[in-house]
Amino acid sequence: MKQLKDEIKIAAFDVDGTILPNGQNQFSLNTRKIFPLLKLNNIVSVISTAREFATIGDFLEQLDPVDYFIGANGAFIWDNVKKEFIYKSTLNKEDVLKIYEYLKDRINAFAVSDFDKVFKSPSMPLNSWFIKPFISNYYDFDETKLSSDNLYVITINTDTVKETSDLIQKFIDENNLNMEISARWSRGIFIGPKNVSKSHTLSVLCSKLGLEIDKNLIAFGDSSNDFEMLRDARYGVAMERANEKIKSVSDDIALDCEYDGAYLKLKELKLI
Repeated sequence: MKQLKDEIKIAAFDVDGTILPNGQNQFSLNTRKIFPLLKLNNIVSVISTAREFATIGDFLEQLDPVDYFIGANGAFIWDNVKKEFIYKSTLNKEDVLKIYEYLKDRINAFAVSDFDKVFKSPSMPLNSWFIKPFISNYYDFDETKLSSDNLYVITINTDTVKETSDLIQKFIDENNLNMEISARWSRGIFIGPKNVSKSHTLSVLCSKLGLEIDKNLIAFGDSSNDFEMLRDARYGVAMERANEKIKSVSDDIALDCEYDGAYLKLKELKLI
């Protein structure tokens, strides 16, 4: 029987809550060791996150060498060696404008990522741990400045996630918008292009590399937008903080990022 270390050829990592504690923007020494060690073992490395170019900061440089950056929950693949997109699936600008007009007075805040900028409703607070380091990339919503081919993910802030999700779903269906709710959490909702997820895009990347997601990928994650990725990988690793639903589709559980869980699990599995 093949050993896991003989099967794994590609490793994907969510960022926030998986390899980086929420509220921090510097990776631990052990986390930074992961990527050179994977390269030594000929394992392709992927950062797979909701972050995009407006909010990734210097993370790819800190973690160097990272082979690929899958951002905005799977909306694009950036070849971090060649510095070019090799895949994009974006939101339709007209659809974004329609849903913004519909939601802007019904929710706490709305934001859409546009390559290296984020356009937000004026009501969006900018003092959160996630936004604060990248505040200069956030702009008030202006339809004349939105691009038509780089709109990746919509983030909704709301206190009533279930009710708002139902409203959004109804509006998407009635207007036949080419988008879908991709993830929900306690205070918000992600909306992305239809049929796009981290798992879908990792599958695209695996195909390009002559690999298979369910035979060659190890993936680490902790949140609802990691669910499919952990479920579909050859070896899905949920962090200790993940909820039971996410743990139930994973093959293993790692200590949280505060304790270098991903690094220690890779060591334990003899992948680094």
